[in-house]
Amino acid sequence: MLTALQRRKLQLRFALLDTDGNGYLSQRDYDLVTLRLCAAFGHLPGTPEYERVHHAYLKVWEQLRGLMDADGEGRISLTQFMDGCERLMREQPLPPAHDPVDLIFEMVDADGNGVIDLSEFTKWMHSYGVGAQDTVEAFDLLDSDDDGVLSRPEVAAAAQAFYASTDPADVGNWLFGPL
Repeated sequence: MLTALQRRKLQLRFALLDTDGNGYLSQRDYDLVTLRLCAAFGHLPGTPEYERVHHAYLKVWEQLRGLMDADGEGRISLTQFMDGCERLMREQPLPPAHDPVDLIFEMVDADGNGVIDLSEFTKWMHSYGVGAQDTVEAFDLLDSDDDGVLSRPEVAAAAQAFYASTDPADVGNWLFGPL
């Protein structure tokens, strides 16, 4: 059973993913967030950079759809999302994806240097509608070694904590901004 904190985190994640705000997740939401993120990085539709990010987002969508769209309508309700995440968290510590951290880096590490800097993180969070102050605060909390970038281990620890931790003080709760 999900704790109240886990429910709040999953509700936040759902709200951020529901880009068009219609109360359901669909491929359209993933297309829209791709457009927003790529626009922030200056990647136009049809460019290799755009297609790389779009492919990564569609990979996540197809996995979620396959696991949570039980009625086959091509959309996922909040209830389906919460139930699916609860089931998945019992089976594995992270949400479904071939490698969630690799997908995050594929989408956000625009310069390909193996770390996510504040500018890249900001563009990512803004594509979901997270405000500037919350983004900076989240980045500072997630940067556990205070080196000014997020490494794969830092992002992996944050992802693990976001989905699995029941500790309200865990900094991983900030992976997608404040609760």
